Amino acid sequence: MGIESTPKVDRKAHPRLVVLGWDAATWDLLSPWVAEGKLPNLARLMESGSYGPIRSTSLPVSPAAWSTIITGQNPAKHGVFDWFARQADSYDVEYVHTGQIKARPVWEYFNEAGVRIGVFNLPMLYPAVPLDGFMLSGLAAPDASSSGFAHPRDLVQELSENVGPFWHAETEVYKYGREKDYLQNVLDLLDYQKRVIDYLIQEHPCDVYLLVFMQTDHVQHKFWRYLAPTYPGYDPEHDAQFRDAILQVYQGVDSQLGDLLALFDDDTNFVVLSDHGGGPVHGIMYINRWLHEMGMLHLRGDLSTRIKFWVAKTDLIGRAYRVVSRLGLGKIANLVSKPARNKVLNSFMSFDDIDWSRTKAYARGAFGQIYVNLRGREPGGIVAAGEEYEQTVARLIEALEKLPHPETGEPLITDIHKRADVFSGPYIEGAADVIFSIQNYLYQSSVKMGLDSDSILGKSEYEDSGSHRSDGIVVMSGPGIRKRTSISDAKIADILPTMLALADLPVPDDLDGRPLAEAFTGAQKGAVQFVSRESDISQDSVSPDLDVDELTEIEDRLRSLGYLG
Repeated sequence: MGIESTPKVDRKAHPRLVVLGWDAATWDLLSPWVAEGKLPNLARLMESGSYGPIRSTSLPVSPAAWSTIITGQNPAKHGVFDWFARQADSYDVEYVHTGQIKARPVWEYFNEAGVRIGVFNLPMLYPAVPLDGFMLSGLAAPDASSSGFAHPRDLVQELSENVGPFWHAETEVYKYGREKDYLQNVLDLLDYQKRVIDYLIQEHPCDVYLLVFMQTDHVQHKFWRYLAPTYPGYDPEHDAQFRDAILQVYQGVDSQLGDLLALFDDDTNFVVLSDHGGGPVHGIMYINRWLHEMGMLHLRGDLSTRIKFWVAKTDLIGRAYRVVSRLGLGKIANLVSKPARNKVLNSFMSFDDIDWSRTKAYARGAFGQIYVNLRGREPGGIVAAGEEYEQTVARLIEALEKLPHPETGEPLITDIHKRADVFSGPYIEGAADVIFSIQNYLYQSSVKMGLDSDSILGKSEYEDSGSHRSDGIVVMSGPGIRKRTSISDAKIADILPTMLALADLPVPDDLDGRPLAEAFTGAQKGAVQFVSRESDISQDSVSPDLDVDELTEIEDRLRSLGYLG
């Protein structure tokens, strides 16, 4: 059931709205760079508008966060909690995309009101849906040649013919010692995407744009270690040359902001935002190893599992690979197909080695997420709903609260919650039962057992030195926005209702977010309308079948960024 009496918009009289996503942007970096004059266009937007921090979802993971941004609802109402979704009656997972979002997305609101919208590069956007405007898929989509990548369907071919061969994700993988190649690849992709956006605006004009750049997130994941000599293991002779790597990427998106400011007239409202913030990361926690050590997770006793346990404990494979690398034979791995390599990575001491008949809890996913092996929900669940479930959760929380950092003795676990404390909605069963951060996100989590490590902590996977934080940025400027006003208490669920209000469309009163009216002019604030509706709309799940190569491509890309650890 749609919004009642949604008015049609007169495009000629209606101010345009441009929303730019700088994934993982953080004031920790941007504030000093703005003060130093290094981001002039963002500074101009701040001077003419309102700005402040914005709080991400309870776990600052891009799919959950961007799904909340485009629906105005918390993950338990739109159904996306991480890069994966658990399959029913299974311990297996599938990768998420917008076709699995169960709440109404932003483009439906605008199209229903007769407003054209262009959507570009949302990280989990796939498949593109027919709409009035254009849509191009993002990071977690298969190859751009797939039929569901774009709308109109021939848009990729059109862009290839007029802008250059289409690409939407980095083709280089970061390696310490090969930073220049990776950084140049990131900057080249950014330059290409800027030209794509310029073309789309000229040839496929819309009233509203939602344009996302992921390079700000990716460069922080890999280059945070180069920002200051205080980062552990900093090598001044090598690392100092990349001190400005992250800044170069932000100057690239700042330049694009300047182009857009020049392209649109003064009747355009601009919003620049991030889905979460960023900060350093010093390592990972092997949560499943911790659960194993405390007797909440048990491994099978068969010969195969015992052999794999011994191989993992002695780091036999890792030592062999390091010997091969020293002999200059590392590229021999390229002779093995990617699906085969991924199968080895996913099967070695995998969930198949867990004795579910004795396991009460297990972990997977980004940051801190523990699932109870619940009877009736998990296929091998042994914990009964009700009192036993609550006791299990309480035991986990108590043990987490007491867990010390193995080196410093400081509390290791921070911000611990039961899922009902942070989520509400019909899809809450998709959430982890216990949610937490590890020293305020200074450590990520890994699904691996980490048996070769000296403790439950290990080195960062995929050479990450940066990770996510809860607070991102929001900057707003335009005819409906007050000048030089601080925005406080903003959360990413507020973005959709703010977009609707700035477009003079009614805001459903059942959204979890609210318009950021403290940043509105008096006239804009007075024009905000709310409307009641009987229930949110659950869109039909569009789950295209992906072949092995497509799944492998997505999996490789997400793994290289540290998202599948």
